Amino acid sequence: MCCKFLIMGRHRNFVEEEILDKAIVLFQERGFASTSPEDLVKHLGLSRSSIYATFGDKRGLLVRALKHYHGLTVAALSKIVAENKDPRTGIEQIFEMSVQGCYHPGAPSGCFMVNSIIEFVPEDAGPLEFIQDSYKECRNALVYFLDMGVEKAPSYAKFDTSVIADYLINAISGMVVSAKAGMSEKDCRSMVKATLSFMPEIKI
Repeated sequence: MCCKFLIMGRHRNFVEEEILDKAIVLFQERGFASTSPEDLVKHLGLSRSSIYATFGDKRGLLVRALKHYHGLTVAALSKIVAENKDPRTGIEQIFEMSVQGCYHPGAPSGCFMVNSIIEFVPEDAGPLEFIQDSYKECRNALVYFLDMGVEKAPSYAKFDTSVIADYLINAISGMVVSAKAGMSEKDCRSMVKATLSFMPEIKI
C-alpha cells in the first residue's frame, strides 16, 4: 500500500513511493554529494519544507530511497529465481537487470547501490545496511543458479559456486563503474557476453 503525506498543511497529498522513485533517478544520475537542495525541489516537485518535514534531510531521503530500491531489487531477483530453470539464463537475466540500471536510470539493479558504495565509508551504517543487504540478495541468487547447475549437469561440477558468485558480483560492480565512466551500452553487453561465455546452458 502506498503511503501518503500532507504537503504544507493543505489537503494535497503525494505518494511516497513516487517521490522515492524520482529521488533514486536523481541520486543515481548526480550522486548524493552533488545533489543540491535546489535539485531536490526541482526534480521531486515538492517544496524544501515538505521534503524535510517528510524525510528529515537529504541523507534521510537517501536512506529511504535506498530502502525502497532494495525492495525493488529483492522483488526483481525473486521473480528471476522463480521463473528460470536454466542457470545460465537466470544469471544472464541478473546481468541484464544491472545493464538496465546502468543505462536506464531507475531500474532495479546494482547501479544505484554501487554508486552509493563509492560515496559512503563503512562507518556510515544507515546507507550501507541496505547496500550490503542488496549485495547479499544478488549473490544468493547467483549461488542458487550455480548450485542448480552443479546439481543438474556434470559440466558444472567443477565450479566452486561461492567463488564464481563472488567473481560475478565483482564483474557486475566493474561493469557499473565502467558504464559510469562512459562505456557504451553496446560495449557493456559485449563484456557481459564474454563474462558469461564459460557457462553452458542446461535446458531442463
